This record gives sequence, C-alpha cells and structure tokens, in this order.
Amino acid sequence: MTIRELIQKSSVYIVSQIGHSKTLSRKIMWLSILTTVIMICCYQIYAFFDQYFKYPVVVNLKIEGQDAVDFPAVTVCNLNRMKSEYEKCLYDNSTVSNCMYFEVGKDMGSFALPERRSIHACETKFKGKYRKNTDAAIEFLQNYSNLDHTKRELFGHQYSDMIKACLFNWMPCSFKLDPVLCFQYGNCFTFKAKAPYIQKPWKVTSAGPRGALELILDVKPDEYVPISHTTGIRIVIHNPNDTPDPETNGVNIFPGYETHISLSQSVIRRLPAPYKDECISYAGNPLLQSQAQCMQDCVQEYKLQEVRLRGTVIAYKINMRQCTVTNTTELCCLDAVINDLAIHGADCKCPFPCLTTYYNERLAVAKWPSKAFFLKGMYNSIAEDIKAFRKTHAKVKIFFSTLERIAYVQKPVFLESEVFSHLGGELSLWLGLSIIAIFELIEALLHFITDKSRFL
Repeated sequence: MTIRELIQKSSVYIVSQIGHSKTLSRKIMWLSILTTVIMICCYQIYAFFDQYFKYPVVVNLKIEGQDAVDFPAVTVCNLNRMKSEYEKCLYDNSTVSNCMYFEVGKDMGSFALPERRSIHACETKFKGKYRKNTDAAIEFLQNYSNLDHTKRELFGHQYSDMIKACLFNWMPCSFKLDPVLCFQYGNCFTFKAKAPYIQKPWKVTSAGPRGALELILDVKPDEYVPISHTTGIRIVIHNPNDTPDPETNGVNIFPGYETHISLSQSVIRRLPAPYKDECISYAGNPLLQSQAQCMQDCVQEYKLQEVRLRGTVIAYKINMRQCTVTNTTELCCLDAVINDLAIHGADCKCPFPCLTTYYNERLAVAKWPSKAFFLKGMYNSIAEDIKAFRKTHAKVKIFFSTLERIAYVQKPVFLESEVFSHLGGELSLWLGLSIIAIFELIEALLHFITDKSRFL
C-alpha cells in the first residue's frame, strides 16, 4: 500500500480529500484547511490545559441540617493578668512568704509587642513627647515578662476565684480546669478543649438557651493592677482543636450584666494540593496546632533572628533573648523589624487548614441581677449588697441560635475524567478524529517505520 492509497482510505475526511483531489489547487485548499483546523484545535487544547493545571475550584454554599451539634470550646480570661497583692513582688525584695515563696527570676516569657505599642510609639519616647504615666506601665510589663511560668500562674486569678457557677444543659459542671497562660490576661480557663477528664464532647440537641453553657463569673475589680484599664472578663469561643488566642479574638463581658452569646456555625472545606489553597490538616502536626501558630513561628524565624530579640507573643525560642523595653536601640530595632514585615510581608509557608470552623456570635445584654431576684430570690440579701454584687459579678449564657450549619465547600472545576471528554470534543469538532482514527494513524506510522519500501 502506497502513501497515496493510505491517505485516500483515511477515515479523517479532510485527509481523504487531499488524497482524492485531482488538481494541485484542490490539494492546496484541503491542506490549508487541515493546517488551519490543526492550529485551532491545538490552541483550544492548550487553553484547556492551561486552565486545568491552575486547578481552579468552585465554592458551593450549602445549608446543612444537624440533629446534634458539638459544643465549641469556651476560654474565659480575666482582663486583669495578676492580683494586686503580688505586684510588690515585681519591684522590691519582699519576704518569701509574701510572694508565695517566689521571687522575680529568669526570663521565661515574652513581652507582648502589640501591647507595648499601645502604650507609646518608639518615636514619641525619644522626641520628649513620652508620657510620664507610661513609665510605670513599661516597668511593670518588663518585670512581669521576667516571671517564669509558675509564678505567673500563681500570681494570677485562680479557677475558684473567677468561676463561681457553671451549668451545661442545666447540669452542673463537675470538673475543674487547669489554667492556660496568656501574657495579656494571665490565667485563662478553657471549657471542653483537650480536657482528658471529659470522656465525650458536649452535645447540643436543641437550639436556644436550653442547651446553653451558663457561667457566673467574679471579676474581683479590687484586685486589679494599675495597668489593667478595663474591668471585665474576656470570652473566646473557638474550635476545640485550636489553641485559644484571646489577645486577637474574643468578646468582653462586663460585671453587672447578663450577656447572651448566641452562635451560628459555619465551616469551610478546602482542597489540598495541587489546588490553589494547598490546605493541610494541622490536627496531625504535634508542633503546629494551627495556622496562626505557624505564622507566629515563621515571623519569629524570618526577622527576629537578625536582631536576636524576642518581643512578640510568639512561642518561646531558646536561642533568642528578651527585648529590653528600656533599651532604646533594641526597642526601635524591633519596631523597624515589625514595620518591615507589615510592609513587605514574610515568605511564610502556612497554608489554610482543610477544615475551618467559625462560630458567628451575636450578643444581647441585660442588667443583672434584678432587685427582686437578688433581695427575695436566690441571694435573699439586703439592698446595700446588690450594688457591690453588680460591681463584681457577671453572668453569661452561650448557646446555639440554630442547629443548621452553613458550609462553604470547595470542589474542582475540572475532574480528571473531563480531560478525555474535552480532548475528544476538540479533536472531533475540528478534525473529525475519533479513537478509531487515532489507532489508524498509529498503525500507519508503524507500517511506515517497519517497511518503508511499500510506501515508495
């Protein structure tokens, strides 16, 4: 079989027309058409693969009904980080008994740079505009940052001081929580999150206050130190698998009021690599518990290594030392580092988690307790006591306003099976090729390679 015979018998119409054409002009016409459609077909295939290898996604919005919802973790902090009775331990050589057998020791914690910036800017201190009343605040923060973990915990508010009553689903909370230290708020207590003594997660089967976590909190404003400008309690509602971050997230609860926090749940489900977000599961990583912690560690390694300082609320690194806020060189150097990060960013590889849960909060506040309830109800006290009680106590109820969950689900625009469908469509549209024609072309090439003399 000659090449001409093979072309004439081709199942591709344009190719067969080239073989059957009697004149040169017809052959050139069909050859031009074949060249044009090949170019168009190749362009369309290229455009498709260019989009496909960007791995685009679409986000579907779904409303998911649930019969039961896992209750979120609730972290409670006092807006005062340490009791005033221990403040003298930061400045003088108090007796051992007065400081609970502890004295100021080696640096074991970090100085919160955002908090220092809220007191004064680096430039104002050295232009003579530095306010005198901030000197005491800076000195307090410097000395407090030099306390070790054990001292901070003992000097702060304890569980029995702050949590006066706890109910969940109208049942008493039968456990005591260990504190989680936060630089700005001292001892924080997290309900449910990673508590080994809670065998099963708290479940809510009905919306509304009936399935609420109810807390009565004692603020103890008489024990506040001067650096604490606001009286109240910090509440952070978060995923039980996440580490609470009260310095960034949360709402403030004030004494003398009952605050209802109604929740609605929403989740985002992302796709892992090779899709754009390249999400990962932080739950299986013992070193990084969340994306926020990953970013904090990255920023610390990115720039703070250059100045060998540690001035943020980032995890402790043994090879870095505390920034001395009374040293102008170190203070402004650290400011310059943070400003550079804010402008230029950092090359941090901290992808999104594949599953993110949000708890959208709505607050309703009412004065608490009422005179009738306080005088004749549970407390059965005298009128003079209600003012003192309202100054020190707050009540909060946390519950779901609905059991429905809004889910934002990423899905790939192109499935792998669509690749062959798209290729088949383009080849059929522009060239009239089918899978049979492709095998025919392969057969012709094999014949040409094995026996060239038959095509001459």
